[in-house]
Amino acid sequence: MFSADRIDAGSKLLIDNLPEKIDGAVADFCAGWGYLAAELALRHPKITTLDLYEADFASLEAARRNVVATSVTPRFFWQDLLSEEVRYRYDLIVMNPPFHQHRAAEPDIGQGMIKAAAVALKPGGRLYMVANRQLPYERTLAQAFSSHTEIARDGGFKVLRARR
Repeated sequence: MFSADRIDAGSKLLIDNLPEKIDGAVADFCAGWGYLAAELALRHPKITTLDLYEADFASLEAARRNVVATSVTPRFFWQDLLSEEVRYRYDLIVMNPPFHQHRAAEPDIGQGMIKAAAVALKPGGRLYMVANRQLPYERTLAQAFSSHTEIARDGGFKVLRARR
């Protein structure tokens, strides 16, 4: 489970750069142990749907313990977003996708997650994602979304926003 003992710097940068007002149907792709979703639930009481998607069962079970019902009761999906279609549509998706399965960087994982997010968003829906600065996601964002931009950057990470 990635970053099981702490909040990773990329996810923190993403949370710190989300819009002040978030409402409607929201999903956390690659939810891990639930940090992003837990923060969304606490900070944004007008969220009507909060769905967490995670391919790793142990991580999803940790998310069930970490993301508590606030004004919305979260739903949890044990699902591989690279090979299984998302049934629901969202106004906003957040994600901190994995970029490797072994030691070497594998940007195709994140690129696949971007494509899955584009399909799962409603027209006009927004994607907010964090990635290591060197990962080449901008071309995939340009192909899958009507617009995209980098909204934040630090020493190791970038936060990208895209609109369907």
